Amino acid sequence: MYDETLLAIVYRGRPGTTRELATLAHLSPEEAEAAVTGLRAQGLIDGSGDELRYLDPAAWAAATVAARSAELRTTSQEALGALEQVMSDLPTLLQHWSVGEASENPVPVVTRHGKHASEDLWYETARHDGGTLCAVLPQLDRFLDPSLEWTARFIRALARKDAVRVIVPTAMVDTETAILRLMQYRAAGVRFRLLDAPPSWFWVDGDQLALPFEWGEHRPTSALGMRNPALAGMAQAYFDQLWQRTEPLTQACEPWTPLLKLMRRGITLETASRRLGINPRTGRRRVAKAMEHYGVATLFALGVAWAASDSGRPQFTQGMPPDWSGVLESV
Repeated sequence: MYDETLLAIVYRGRPGTTRELATLAHLSPEEAEAAVTGLRAQGLIDGSGDELRYLDPAAWAAATVAARSAELRTTSQEALGALEQVMSDLPTLLQHWSVGEASENPVPVVTRHGKHASEDLWYETARHDGGTLCAVLPQLDRFLDPSLEWTARFIRALARKDAVRVIVPTAMVDTETAILRLMQYRAAGVRFRLLDAPPSWFWVDGDQLALPFEWGEHRPTSALGMRNPALAGMAQAYFDQLWQRTEPLTQACEPWTPLLKLMRRGITLETASRRLGINPRTGRRRVAKAMEHYGVATLFALGVAWAASDSGRPQFTQGMPPDWSGVLESV
């Protein structure tokens, strides 16, 4: 991977030649030449020989995604990691780029600060009369108070979109109250999915993308917004990969889901029941209800049906946890 400090110097100072880079970064000629070779190999700068030319971060991100597209079909987990690395690098790169850019900026960046930076950015810059919004919201507490006019205003705004998909933490549905409050958004057409550990707050709305100043923030107080089709497309691809790894909100509410999730990891029904604070007899009844719900007669079929109900789940066609094959007799 590239040297972040060196790239910041390059983007801010815009040296025209390798020799100028050596002077600017206090490097020997050999070190400067090696650094330029590495940055060119990764597509972060252009030019030939001693001359340096620059590509904006959008071009770099688009090229990186194109190079990874084949991997997405064969090694999706590795490719997801690569996309996340690009996403996590973007906020810093864009900040450095905006300092060094003196001409028309090909990636105009809008910033907002304060405790409502994230929603202020969306209200002020995104389209509200249609289009598709995709968002990862690791902290959603302030959106769930039905007594606030702000909450009602936000629901009305989302209802005007053509489609809204939102990823929230699985821990959000640990109470019936939280689930009911999410349902008020579902009535406005919002589709929720659950992820155990969302990587960071961000959203994509058409060709617009919003990121936190620091990747990984769950409730940013400083946010970057930009309108760029290449960057938005990259972020949309990353969001779609995350979406495939999520769990439907309705499935998470089913009483047998916690049991099946533990059993998928190889934990016995009795142990899983005790971990959840229920009697094993109750656990067996819940598994029996799940079999009835999915219309299956064996535990193996239940595992397959439950996995197939969400295409993002790992399939149970191989490696059935040891307890599943013998639970039928006790159900």
